[in-house]
Amino acid sequence: MARYKYTLVSEALTIGGTITENTINNEDWCMCPAGTYMEEYVTPFAKRVCKELRVRMILRDSRSYWIYRDDCPYTLGWVGYGDYRDGGDGTLMYVVQARTIVNGKYNPYSSQYFMKMSTNVGVALRNARTFIRMMSPQELAGIHLKNASDAVDRVIEGAKAEFSEIRNKVIGEVGYSSQPNKGSTLLNELRHLMNSNHEFIDASFNDNLTTFFAKQDELIRLHNRTVPMWFIRVYDRMEQQVFDVIAVDKAKYSSSEYITVSRPEISNDVSHYTADNLPEEIMQKLSVLNILQAGDYVDDVGFSAGEGMFYVMQ
Repeated sequence: MARYKYTLVSEALTIGGTITENTINNEDWCMCPAGTYMEEYVTPFAKRVCKELRVRMILRDSRSYWIYRDDCPYTLGWVGYGDYRDGGDGTLMYVVQARTIVNGKYNPYSSQYFMKMSTNVGVALRNARTFIRMMSPQELAGIHLKNASDAVDRVIEGAKAEFSEIRNKVIGEVGYSSQPNKGSTLLNELRHLMNSNHEFIDASFNDNLTTFFAKQDELIRLHNRTVPMWFIRVYDRMEQQVFDVIAVDKAKYSSSEYITVSRPEISNDVSHYTADNLPEEIMQKLSVLNILQAGDYVDDVGFSAGEGMFYVMQ
């Protein structure tokens, strides 16, 4: 499946700020002077797109502009003018790039898969109107959902490591698997002895056994939980902070250690809150996540995706 590379507006603005007129003029890929090239083709095309779609633009490189909106954390794509074809013959074309484009002429893993190209500026503008679209809250929720799921899975992996370590102290090395054996007759008997206050010959064995069953129970709990979450986007609207909240049924992508059997479902319903009526449970967890770096996760609290986007555990 083709995977689109999303670009944050904050990143585009940073990159665009480092591209100067001198940088453009030093480009030697085109026969015509870069400044004239930009003035005659690239910039007018981008400005027409912005006017028709009511969007904004920021310089991407010497032949293209990012297209974005202030109310969306990611760019909506980019427009440019050049020969972007794989193995092209040098024919220059107006190009629209967006996540909604599927160009079947190219491999799904190539960059051109998400591009529409035409020598006709009118056709290019129509492509821009068709494919450059605002992102829905559900799409935003899906972008980093796999990262949140991986963070949840790392908690399970840590629990497995702890369980394996204490298991080896209790019953020795038993092979590769670190899955808790709930049906073992030996372990059931040992649990019964421990609960009956049996006095073991090795005094440390009772402590290890207690730890073993605690780690086993915790690992079983982590394996069985579904981890429902809320995707929350925090942003400013009309001079007040707004919270868009969408339910996600589970953060885990599978119920098997090796086979993906299902994907999380993102609700079609979006709840809108302000700081005055946001549920207290969400507010408390957001206060923790808000001080984290993008990509950080706190179990039983949630995952920070950055740019005011969070996955909060229900």
